[in-house]
Amino acid sequence: MQNIFKAGITVFLSMLFAMPPLYAKSPKDYFDSGYSHHLSGRYESAEKYYTKAIRKNPSYTQAYLMRGAVYHSRREYQLALNDYTKSIETGADHFKAVAYYNRGLVLFDTGNYKAAIKDFSNALSYSPKMANAYLHRGIAKGRAGNSAGQLRDFTTAARLGDFELKKLLQQHAPHLLK
Repeated sequence: MQNIFKAGITVFLSMLFAMPPLYAKSPKDYFDSGYSHHLSGRYESAEKYYTKAIRKNPSYTQAYLMRGAVYHSRREYQLALNDYTKSIETGADHFKAVAYYNRGLVLFDTGNYKAAIKDFSNALSYSPKMANAYLHRGIAKGRAGNSAGQLRDFTTAARLGDFELKKLLQQHAPHLLK
């Protein structure tokens, strides 16, 4: 009887220690906490939660995207570029469009207009109706000296729903919208 009791205890303890703790959070739990902190402007804690989500799931594309956004907002451009690049490498096509667009914004902010134009173009290859990508690519083209390309992109952005740009073009260059 005592041997059966010992065997039962041994089996119970081995099962108990083999199980993950009940309080363990999933990558999604960490991501959700990070997102909540991010929305409320608590970027440091958001970054920590996104990092925990990534540690638990190294291909968590959304966590890389959002942590990249935290880095970008803090002007930690190289870290943002790294995370957006990782999102491009690990993500599905709809995430790649956003990652290329966001990486294009970082490149634009650092003055690398040619690389930004390339990333905005890549975003558009995944999501051809992304008006903001046309808008920002147009701005980058203007900064790079391509005013004809800038106007084409502005016109496309206006046609796709950038109402402020459409209003501006209607006032100053209505012929472009015909």
